[in-house]
Amino acid sequence: MDSPPTTKMFPDNPDGADGLRNQAAACRRLAGQARTRAGTTSMHALADHFDAQAQKLDPTEATSPADEPIAAQRVAK
Repeated sequence: MDSPPTTKMFPDNPDGADGLRNQAAACRRLAGQARTRAGTTSMHALADHFDAQAQKLDPTEATSPADEPIAAQRVAK
């Protein structure tokens, strides 16, 4: 059984670190709406994963603690 290359299964995020941080913020919002503890835990874990990937791409930026997208946070500063 041949598998596609990982670059096709997991392409680079076209939005870069900001896109990953926005995904993390969205996961945290969804965690607040989860109906089970497992759902909440899973969404927080996924958000942490996106933040870790963003940190690897751009270590100078902070992670996404807020619920709003990174672009909106920059405008508010």
